[in-house]
Amino acid sequence: MDAIKYAFLTVVLVFTIIQLLAVYAADNDTDYTKYEEMVDIPGGEFTMGTDARNAKDGEGPTHDEKVKPFKISKYPVTNYAFREFVRAKKYKTDAEKYEWSFVFDDFVPEEIKNEIPERIQGAPYWIPVKRAYWRQPEGKGSGIESRMHYPAVHISFQDAKAYCQWKGWRLPTEKEWEFAARGGLKGKTYPWGDKWQKNRLNLWQGKFPKKNTKHDGYHGLAPVDAYPEQNEYGLHDMVGNTWEWTSTRFETAQTSPADDPNSTYVLRGGSYIDSKDGKFNHQLRVSTRMSNTADAGSDNLGFRCAQSVGTKKTGKLPEDTRSKPSKPEVKEIKEGETVKQKRPNPADLRGKKKPTSNKKKEAKSEL
Repeated sequence: MDAIKYAFLTVVLVFTIIQLLAVYAADNDTDYTKYEEMVDIPGGEFTMGTDARNAKDGEGPTHDEKVKPFKISKYPVTNYAFREFVRAKKYKTDAEKYEWSFVFDDFVPEEIKNEIPERIQGAPYWIPVKRAYWRQPEGKGSGIESRMHYPAVHISFQDAKAYCQWKGWRLPTEKEWEFAARGGLKGKTYPWGDKWQKNRLNLWQGKFPKKNTKHDGYHGLAPVDAYPEQNEYGLHDMVGNTWEWTSTRFETAQTSPADDPNSTYVLRGGSYIDSKDGKFNHQLRVSTRMSNTADAGSDNLGFRCAQSVGTKKTGKLPEDTRSKPSKPEVKEIKEGETVKQKRPNPADLRGKKKPTSNKKKEAKSEL
């Protein structure tokens, strides 16, 4: 019997080693650095925003702007690229410091959901999952081994800024981001023109949040090169897949310093839970925008970098780019108790709302 048990364990061990070697080989055989390419943007004058009747979050009215020539990432920053940064700088993201982040309901196992009583009022599909961060996008037990060419998510403004500075780059301004997204076209709705084109971007298709038909090929995040270039500049994922941070502060009366976690910054592009027509969440178009606080994180928050023409890479990371949030309190939630939120909302929520327990939410729905 011992011999059989030993043989079985040996087979399992060998099989595990083979799997690990296969993953390692695949990782090293693929040139993931190609996703770090920068594209030259000529700069110039353009009309920014939209005059659409359903414009929101400051999308309109249109106004004339001008940007200098610059460079911008062809793709959102990938898990592979962000991993290189973390390894080099021993960097710890805000999601890791807080020890949790928001994950969309469909990707959270039922046993984990049952352990989490908190929900966001009006958006119960966002689940605050313990130990969810860029390397474990859905929390404990998940990983990125097969998703190196996917966008890095659960990334805060502080994290994005730190990565770009390490590369000798920076975050794009909102004006630069939209100029690049428009691809040289004037006054168009999408990066490729005014006519909607299927399978050009990752979005939610179907009845939100219950059913995604996945006609675009994906339910959640998609690889950064899953779809064709979206415009004449050759850029990918400017609209859809993940929201992207910019260096522009949101137009509100802000008294907090720029490096304060409570400062709000503009996000652009929309994500995989947004829609074609705006019937739920945000309507995906070249002017789509929203904001969130600098320490926000969820599984649809990513970024790309920009570079001023004539600058060089430095590889240095200023110490003050790292936010140092305190650990959130762990508190038992009683029935009917309203829980004070310890972190900002995930992407696609307008305004701040307090989480509530499942029982309280259910009681309200019965009224």
